[in-house]
Amino acid sequence: MTDDALNTLVTHFEDTVTKNGGTLLETERWGVRRLAYMIRKNTSAHYYSLHYTAPGETNAKLDRAFHLDEDILRWMILEMPEANFEKRAKMKARVENVEARRVAHNAKTAEEAAAQ
Repeated sequence: MTDDALNTLVTHFEDTVTKNGGTLLETERWGVRRLAYMIRKNTSAHYYSLHYTAPGETNAKLDRAFHLDEDILRWMILEMPEANFEKRAKMKARVENVEARRVAHNAKTAEEAAAQ
């Protein structure tokens, strides 16, 4: 699939969430990953993670939309307790902090190596 087709597909599902009373929190693009086994003659697929809050019937509508779309190989809808939202935000902040420190350390190491 092209990037435009993927963006259109993801936008369609984001709109499904918002049109049915949900609030989209985040859309994560995990990129292309190798599948553990072949699915419909595919060995790799694009992975996305949609995080949203919505009434229960929105999940049923989203599940039906995933089922009807031929481009969707597999999907999973999980319910996350409200308390996990804060933990997830803290975890993401920590990961970003660690990544920033790693980049700064690599830049400093490269700078020192270039000076020698």
